[in-house]
Amino acid sequence: MSAEKALHRFDELNAGRVLGDLNSKEISEWKILAEEHEHSNAIDLELLATELELKHTQPCDLSSSLSNKLISTIPSFFKSAKYPKQSSTQIVSILPWLGWAVAACLIVMFNLPMQKEVTETPLSVSQKLETLIASYPNTQRLAFDPASPSYSEVSGEVIWNDERQEGYMSLASLPVNNPTQNQYQLWIVDPERDELPVDGGVFDIPSGTGPSIIPIRNALPINKPVAFVITLEQPGGVVKSKQEVVVALAKS
Repeated sequence: MSAEKALHRFDELNAGRVLGDLNSKEISEWKILAEEHEHSNAIDLELLATELELKHTQPCDLSSSLSNKLISTIPSFFKSAKYPKQSSTQIVSILPWLGWAVAACLIVMFNLPMQKEVTETPLSVSQKLETLIASYPNTQRLAFDPASPSYSEVSGEVIWNDERQEGYMSLASLPVNNPTQNQYQLWIVDPERDELPVDGGVFDIPSGTGPSIIPIRNALPINKPVAFVITLEQPGGVVKSKQEVVVALAKS
């Protein structure tokens, strides 16, 4: 076979290889001719085939489950692809690249949406309170009353749900505290659990207008609370309150 005919035969086989219609005998023949002509693994034909595929393919819809499954397989092409060192006489497989190209074609062909990382924004304390009230109608709500003349302007309520073991306090007109000097502490009275009140957590009141929403951080499970008491304690709170300064009280 003359050099010109050999080159023509190689181009013919190379085109068939890109289209994927070569049999095993023709693939062997292509490998031999590729070595003879020092084929440089140019991907011009692959790019052309991909461009034609995209240009002449009509979009259509797929089910969400099938589209998600197809998209999820794309990263595996990158993980499984191996790229050995190239030389002028070495033939490097382009199958990993072709796999990615086919997947890209399918995404366009079937109108598949590319997956985007979804970042959920954490709910604020106020939003958590609203969710609790809306989702659990049996949530207990008790109004706070001032417990001493120094805190006569205090108002608000405690919202508590036994099932969720979750609760919040909505407090207004509670004086701002200095955390280095003292902190407020909540106590939960549950006679069915213990004679002593359960620690509901320490908290601070920052400067600003409007009610403060404080999450309850009960140290132990609460079954049927009958009262919630706010005291003023030393920084970090105490294990057992002497109740020297009782700020507010909410009871059923």
